[in-house]
Amino acid sequence: MLEGKVSKVLLLILVLFMSACSQTQPQVVNKVVKKKEKVTIVTPTISKVKKQKQQISLTKLSLNSQKLLIQEENWVPLKVEDEIEWNAKELLGHKYVWGATGPITYDCSGFTRKIFADVGIHLPRVSRDQAKQGQLISFSKLKKGDLVFFATKKGHPNRVTHVGIYLGNGNFIHASSGAKKVIICNFQKHCFYKKHFLWARRVISEKQHVATTTVNSSKKMSKSL
Repeated sequence: MLEGKVSKVLLLILVLFMSACSQTQPQVVNKVVKKKEKVTIVTPTISKVKKQKQQISLTKLSLNSQKLLIQEENWVPLKVEDEIEWNAKELLGHKYVWGATGPITYDCSGFTRKIFADVGIHLPRVSRDQAKQGQLISFSKLKKGDLVFFATKKGHPNRVTHVGIYLGNGNFIHASSGAKKVIICNFQKHCFYKKHFLWARRVISEKQHVATTTVNSSKKMSKSL
């Protein structure tokens, strides 16, 4: 009898334990599900990522547009004589070779012909023919961009044998046979050229070219000219 009662008590305890386990297990599952739901809510969706990328690209485009507008606002007229000076100085140091017309070596008239052709002004090939073009200018009336002509051969004081481009302030640039390269000379410092000066010719027009520049680049240009 005692053994029967003990077995019934054990059976009752086992039933109560099983029922308790069955009640607590779903609660654990629910908690896990809730945690997973919270994680998925925090994660950004694909549509949000696409939207962010679109915003970044639009920002970059707007910055580029601003730069283009700034460049357009800084467009300034560039005079032909300034462009001639700029192009001529780009060739400083290039070797002089008699009869050469570029692009590496030049003689005096080949150099002037190339520089003026770059701005749409076409000159004859040799200096004596270039000396017949445009308006005749005296030494006291020289302006930047004028062609300056010289008689450098002994026994021919009135024959044009050399040509250069006047830059202003007594300076002119030319392909020198003596220096064997393109150089800048000053009439006051090089008496040879002042004594052998014949006349000048003005072949540029009043038309202007348009160039884009900024305040900084324009300062650099003015220093180098």
